[in-house]
Amino acid sequence: MNPNCARCGKIVYPTEKVNCLDKFWHKACFHCETCKMTLNMKNYKGYEKKPYCNAHYPKQSFTMVADTPENLRLKQQSELQSQVRYKEEFEKNKGKGFSVVADTPELQRIKKTQDQISNIKYHEEFEKSRMGPISGLCFSKMGLLTLWGSPHHPLFS
Repeated sequence: MNPNCARCGKIVYPTEKVNCLDKFWHKACFHCETCKMTLNMKNYKGYEKKPYCNAHYPKQSFTMVADTPENLRLKQQSELQSQVRYKEEFEKNKGKGFSVVADTPELQRIKKTQDQISNIKYHEEFEKSRMGPISGLCFSKMGLLTLWGSPHHPLFS
């Protein structure tokens, strides 16, 4: 048994059937409620089980809620509840001093580079304080020690 069209009420045969908005339609009957433009499954918008084109789709406007004593009490209660939760969260996280940041590959690369630079600087300062100024001693960018003098330098003995 073939269903009836939601617009004209006549029988809809499978070759011309459009199944949309929980109803069956003839292809020609599936059109915008306002401008009668023929619609398809790609360009329709449904509102209250009726098809509309994009230009005539009803805009939903919100109504104001009256400030009745009950609504004012509920609003105040919601604000108090929000403040209580905020204070609980604050107390729970107090003293941690940091927020969790995801370790993206870029952040991991930056952290590794900073650690390498810090390690190089530390070793440069340590060697300078331990040995005093040594002529011919330098550090490359990757922290490798290079000696431009004798291979029998006291640093390596």
